[in-house]
Amino acid sequence: MSTLNFNIDMLEWAANNIGLRLDQVVSKISEAERTQKKLLAGEFSVNQAESFADITKVPFGTLFLDTPPKALYKPSIPDLRQKQNPEPLSDSFYEVLEDIQRKQEWYIEYLTENGFKKLEFVGKYQNTRDLNAEIIASDIRKVLNLPIQLKTKTNRENYLKLLIERCENAGILVFRNSMVKNATKKQLDTSEFRGFVLIDKYAPAIFLNMQDMPSAIIFTLAHELAHIWLGESAVDDLDIYGNNPIEILCNKIAAAILVSRKEFIKAWMEHEGDFLKIADHFYVSKLMIARLALTYEMITKEHYNSIHKNEHEAFKKLPKKEGTPKFINMVPGRNSPKLTKVIVNQALSGNMLLRDAGKLLNVSPQNIMKLGGSN
Repeated sequence: MSTLNFNIDMLEWAANNIGLRLDQVVSKISEAERTQKKLLAGEFSVNQAESFADITKVPFGTLFLDTPPKALYKPSIPDLRQKQNPEPLSDSFYEVLEDIQRKQEWYIEYLTENGFKKLEFVGKYQNTRDLNAEIIASDIRKVLNLPIQLKTKTNRENYLKLLIERCENAGILVFRNSMVKNATKKQLDTSEFRGFVLIDKYAPAIFLNMQDMPSAIIFTLAHELAHIWLGESAVDDLDIYGNNPIEILCNKIAAAILVSRKEFIKAWMEHEGDFLKIADHFYVSKLMIARLALTYEMITKEHYNSIHKNEHEAFKKLPKKEGTPKFINMVPGRNSPKLTKVIVNQALSGNMLLRDAGKLLNVSPQNIMKLGGSN
């Protein structure tokens, strides 16, 4: 039987391609210790090499290279998902990540060329010892001009939109979508991730998975804001059973951004832990109150899971809104309202081609003209 010899760096890169270590991939090919040692040394039979290529989703011929081809590189991001043994991040996720990175890089170049300054709050607490969630949350609220008054019905219904506006006014790009770009057949999955954040001193960027429930999306946004102040890029699933100290801190900061611990405990005592009454008190959903109660250690994880399950089932039963929004109206939300406006203005003023603007926003040149008319 002929033996194929591969570069170990290539094998490790291929394993990383699906988020695994080389030894983990090798164990999927053979359980025999002797065989595993050979594979880890780069010695494969043809069948074993084909199996390795299938598992790692790398073209068979690529394994014979000395270095990975740039075309097959996947963008990287710290994976802080807390679910036990999460599945490797999917191709759909990486497609979204690459799209957002491309937009962010363009915007950073635009800002630097036009003399914009770095944002002081990005990574403000990155090298701070004894981090205090309430202090960081207070600074975030100050920068974003929070809280938003929710006594009016309009503000309650548009809470997420208003939060995003405050973020973008401060210089934070917020992208939101339920699918990969505009591909309706490539729906995102909240069990994989709920959001991610890309840190940059000029243009931090947040992506929100819109497959989630509205109150959960709001908490995810607050969580990603905490990452910006800590200077930590990450993809998150906000699983409640995780023990990563950064994620635990970000959850505490997120809760304090939305309702301070002092305010929450006061309302909790006043309404004797009645979720609906506390929700009415703060003009937010029952699920939001449950998430805050969990973060402030007022209820158990089991109690929260029970509420989440009931609220999720109720959410799925809600009647769907008649009709669908016009595609052109969804473009700014998917591409960050602030970024969309800048790109469209650059195109219409002749500083970039309509074609290039369309590629950045994943729309046709004709739609750039339409977006310009709605600005």
